[in-house]
Amino acid sequence: MNEQLKETKIKMDITETKAIIDIHQQHMTSYLELWQRFQNHFDTTIKQAKIYPNWAVVVFIVSLVMGFGTVVFEVLSFLR
Repeated sequence: MNEQLKETKIKMDITETKAIIDIHQQHMTSYLELWQRFQNHFDTTIKQAKIYPNWAVVVFIVSLVMGFGTVVFEVLSFLR
């Protein structure tokens, strides 16, 4: 039985499988091109974005904290 299994050769018709793989490959190629265009667009958008410098962010945060502190101080002064 073992020898009979070794001697038996299985043949497959892979024309349908090959067609499916080719179609899938075309879809993947178009998807990769689309993804590349999106990535390029995203990179361009990031490069053009106006990001505030660190000193401006620090000044803004400090002014918010000082403004909040002033309001708290005024409210506490008023309640005394």
